[in-house]
Amino acid sequence: MLYDHYLIAPEFIKQEIEHAVSVDTQYKGIKLAYFTLSPDISAPEIILRTIRKLKCDNDILLLCDRFCPEVAVPEEYYGSLRINKMEHIYDLFAQRAILQRHEEEGTFVIVSGWLEMWQNNLKSMNLFNEGPGKLFHDSYSSILILDTGIHHDVIARAEEFFRYTGVPFKILNVGFEHFKMVFDNMMLRWVIEKKQGQLKVCNKKVASYAMSLDFIKTIADITDESTAIDSVCKLFSTMFAPKNVVYYSFHEDDMELIYCKCEESKKDTVLKLKGSDADYVVFDKEDGFAIKISTTDDILGIIEVHGIAFPKYLDEYLSVAHDLAKASGLAISNIRRYHEVSRSREEHVKLTEMLRTTNRILRHDIANDLQIVLGALDLLEEKNDKQFILMIRKAANKSVSLIRNVQELDQFSVGVDNLELLNLRNLVDSVISKHVAEFNVTGNCIAMADKALSSVLDNIISNAIIHGSASKIEIGIVNKNDTCEVSIADNGTGIPDDIKPLIFDEGYKHGKTGNTGFGLYIAKKTIERYNGFISVEDNFPKGTKFIIRLAAAQVLK
Repeated sequence: MLYDHYLIAPEFIKQEIEHAVSVDTQYKGIKLAYFTLSPDISAPEIILRTIRKLKCDNDILLLCDRFCPEVAVPEEYYGSLRINKMEHIYDLFAQRAILQRHEEEGTFVIVSGWLEMWQNNLKSMNLFNEGPGKLFHDSYSSILILDTGIHHDVIARAEEFFRYTGVPFKILNVGFEHFKMVFDNMMLRWVIEKKQGQLKVCNKKVASYAMSLDFIKTIADITDESTAIDSVCKLFSTMFAPKNVVYYSFHEDDMELIYCKCEESKKDTVLKLKGSDADYVVFDKEDGFAIKISTTDDILGIIEVHGIAFPKYLDEYLSVAHDLAKASGLAISNIRRYHEVSRSREEHVKLTEMLRTTNRILRHDIANDLQIVLGALDLLEEKNDKQFILMIRKAANKSVSLIRNVQELDQFSVGVDNLELLNLRNLVDSVISKHVAEFNVTGNCIAMADKALSSVLDNIISNAIIHGSASKIEIGIVNKNDTCEVSIADNGTGIPDDIKPLIFDEGYKHGKTGNTGFGLYIAKKTIERYNGFISVEDNFPKGTKFIIRLAAAQVLK
């Protein structure tokens, strides 16, 4: 069945074509259109008008002969329009050998349908004049009319034509069978050619899919994105034999050129493609293209192919490149997810181990403190000495500090996606209001953090006052290269150089006033969770200075 297929033919064979189509069910659904040549409009323009009136983008067969001039096929019909150009349109009605013998004798061969519009037809051939048909008489010695038997008044029309031209005529009853046989053969060849074209496209698709699957298998075990990108670029180089291949990798808003850095790279074109809905763009010289490496959710990269070896095959290359780009996007997306899962697993293991250790130490220290409380209560009951009250208060305060530290550990389960904008000056002012010391605070900055930062600052300030005996603390907040830097400098006793590398270790305690050993460890882990950095150094002339660096969201002056 030729559904949504279009056949365009000359008007004078309309009745034969429609009769052939009506008696054969295989032509059900085919659409027919006809053209008539005119002396006022060029033949190519008439044919193009007929094509455009169809308003179709499906298969079109144009039937014409050697008298039909070359037609410039419109770009929108590339791949859908096929021109079946015969030596003579009348070959549909009789064998070529018979017709050729008559033509060599100067005979004008026509069909019955041509006679129905003979005046217009002579005008289109420039053989019509106002008087008797002298031009026609001088050109031809006789007329041969091919009659299929489906036209009426053939003899009457032939005699009218004879009276005008003065050229004798002869009617040859060719019947309809020859026309039907040649027409069916022509249509069958058309269908076969279309099937062959479709099969060719399918074979290319199969080869492309097979290649994509092999490619996916090849890089399935690769866990390094750079290695995978290298494989993708080498595959594109192998497939299209270009002069250069360029790869841009995208991570959220970051863009990185990581393969084959060459002067031909069209960065502006790449950026426009990234922001558009198109999957690819062809370069102006039509010797290369850029195509997205993406998933349904994200653009992972864009690959540029410059100076392909055979630009005439660009359409076929783009089809293959589209399939390879999909496979590449899937592979690179899997690698990124693999690393996300791996990082998540590592963080989970670290958190689990830290909580296990903390829980163990917590149970031990609180049990010891409660034992001290119980023992002191017994002694207090016996001797009623105030020093035992101090012992109880100290042990209880230590247990409270331990519990607060454990509460701060809950923040480790909060991811960086839950960070918020914090005004560091307001946060510092809130923390120092709880302590008795001389404070001097300068500057401000908006940082990405959460409420756990308050505990970090409180721990550092408490250590300076309680363990370092500091009476004065300078806090400076400045912005350096999009980083919020907070310095906390005290005038206390300071920290010995051999101790500085250990103070952030888990459970490390120093001196008689050492408490749980978790405060600075938790502070370091909290700052690292913000992707920040904390360090310690000497303050001059004496004391200690802690420096915290965080990502700045906004600078306030």
